[in-house]
Amino acid sequence: MRFRTVLSLATLFVFCFTLAVWSQPLTLGALTARSDGGEASESVSGKISSIGDASFSVDVVKNQNVNTVQFLIDGNTKVEGKLTVGAQATVEYRSDEGKNVATHVVVQPTSTLNL
Repeated sequence: MRFRTVLSLATLFVFCFTLAVWSQPLTLGALTARSDGGEASESVSGKISSIGDASFSVDVVKNQNVNTVQFLIDGNTKVEGKLTVGAQATVEYRSDEGKNVATHVVVQPTSTLNL
């Protein structure tokens, strides 16, 4: 009888422990990792400086230095808004063989006031 009680309590403990571990929220690394290769995506924001056929460049200001970062656009790139020179953009990208491939682009249109 004692053996069954101990076995039942041990089983209940293992079940509760397993449930607690599985209910933990995902870490930030697991949320940003890509499912196809485990590569983490990065993000930058800045002003669009040039637009090509399958690429565009963004001027990123960091520590009062302006760096121009070029991104490639492929068939999987999601673009919200219209890519225009001078517009602010936030770009999520991944590195592929030393090149930055945009995965998601959000463009805020330039504000023009007509007075």
